Amino acid sequence: MRTVSLVVFAVGACMVVVLDRVTKSLAEAALSGGGAQPFLPGIIDFRLVYNTGAAWGMFEGARALFLVIALVALAAMLLYLLSARRHALLELLGLALVAGGAVGNAIDRAQSGRVVDFIHPLFVEFPLFNLADSAITVGAVLFVAYLLFGGRGAEGVGGATGSMAGEQGEGQAGGSFALSAMQPHNHPDASHHPSEGGELETGISSGIPLARQGSAVEKQHEEQGDAPH
Repeated sequence: MRTVSLVVFAVGACMVVVLDRVTKSLAEAALSGGGAQPFLPGIIDFRLVYNTGAAWGMFEGARALFLVIALVALAAMLLYLLSARRHALLELLGLALVAGGAVGNAIDRAQSGRVVDFIHPLFVEFPLFNLADSAITVGAVLFVAYLLFGGRGAEGVGGATGSMAGEQGEGQAGGSFALSAMQPHNHPDASHHPSEGGELETGISSGIPLARQGSAVEKQHEEQGDAPH
């Protein structure tokens, strides 16, 4: 259902926001004196920078523009989630990562007009970034992968409840049919012409097909007709 999808999306996005705020606070506390803090030698180190624009210094000082983009993106994602009753887990995970990253950076811009970056890749020439940037990138890749390979018809989080209810309904219907089939049914021929020794029973509950019961009754009549009076 839509409610389940929205809850999964909101929880995932909130987790990203919390982790982003915590890591940025730790970075400012540990790296405010300047310099670099080694993390993975030759791959990544930590150093504190403040970014008032986008990657590679683009759109410097465009604080209002980035806030508007973040709000529009969030509104678009919510409308997308409301457009269908169920969504795949990969789809929700991708959107939650993008939304959480967008909110994390938007909080920075709204508070101080600049974003805290501290992750510095050493193996490639690339701008410093933060956890929110990583979440946006990974989430976008997951969502595109879902669109290319997942498909909207796949069973998802919101459809789990409906599927379980359908299976339970089918199971109950099958059980009712089986119980009704096991109930004894009165057959007119069997009730008026019982067999010798009580071996022939009536209805489906005896486990003997009615056709065989009819044959036994006819044979009994023939034997009674041949017997001397």
